Amino acid sequence: MPVPHLPVPDHCPACDRLREVERAAEAVGDYSKAADCRVLRARHPHNRPVTDAS
Repeated sequence: MPVPHLPVPDHCPACDRLREVERAAEAVGDYSKAADCRVLRARHPHNRPVTDAS
C-alpha cells in the first residue's frame, strides 16, 4: 500500500538526501528502510511544531 510522502521544505539537504534514499529503497522493495527515512524526515527539526516556552 503506498504511503503518502511528507512535503520536502525548500533547500534542506538532509531532507533531500533522505527522500532520495527513501525512493531508492522503495524501488528495490526495502519498505522498512523507506519507512525509516520517512520517520527521520518527520523528526527533522523544521518539521516539528513550534511551541511557546513561556
